Amino acid sequence: MSYQPANLDDQPNHSDEVYYYISESHDPFYNISLEDYLYQARRDCDRIYFFWINTPSVFMGRYQCAQAETDWVYLQAQHIPILRRSSGGGTVYHDTGNLNYTCILNSPERNGFDLKAFPRPIINALAHEGVELTLSPRGDLRFEGLKVGGSAEATRQGRMLYHMSLLFNADLDQLERVLSVPKQEVARSRVSSVRSRVCNLSSVLPRQRTILEFRDLILEEIHRQYPELRPLELDEEEANAYIHRVREQRFANESWIHSSIGRKA
Repeated sequence: MSYQPANLDDQPNHSDEVYYYISESHDPFYNISLEDYLYQARRDCDRIYFFWINTPSVFMGRYQCAQAETDWVYLQAQHIPILRRSSGGGTVYHDTGNLNYTCILNSPERNGFDLKAFPRPIINALAHEGVELTLSPRGDLRFEGLKVGGSAEATRQGRMLYHMSLLFNADLDQLERVLSVPKQEVARSRVSSVRSRVCNLSSVLPRQRTILEFRDLILEEIHRQYPELRPLELDEEEANAYIHRVREQRFANESWIHSSIGRKA
């Protein structure tokens, strides 16, 4: 299923510009670098919704360390890469059953951001399907107390990056295995993850859907809120140069992945 916005010429306009972008890559290093490009280099876009899906990988928060948040030996044996985000928050497992939702927003007047507004398209989209989700005090999305999405954010010069990892039909056994820290491990993160019981959204939807159909439900809800929503066109040469540089210098760089910034003294 491919999302197509309605005829924009017939829709009322909001004051800001609203774009969406869907990554065709499942490479976690590419996708996190693309997200950084949209956040840092595309300040001309007031609001961007970005959707991406990764092959098996682990994303930890800026202030965490791999050995304290995962079974590091198991990750290496399974060749599952680990990445450090620029945002805070906890460690999450990604695979192709996991939908990543990013919202990037300008606040030129520096008047702050309403964090509860960012996941609203997800909550509303599921409500149309008869599924009630709640937002926990920590900003997690939950279904009947079970976690289905965890969020993190970063801000820089009046621009916010908010992203949420949504469990749709992820391998929950692998998730549990990867995020089980061996008892003998003594490493500590500066900010430790909070463990929660989880479930997949595919198991609670009233009808069977693919992860791409699930993504399009959210896009349709965003379009209801912002009728001028349109696909973002990238300058491929500029974007690829940025993505290659930040990938090599930061996200795939061992000195960043295992930086002491995440380790508690």
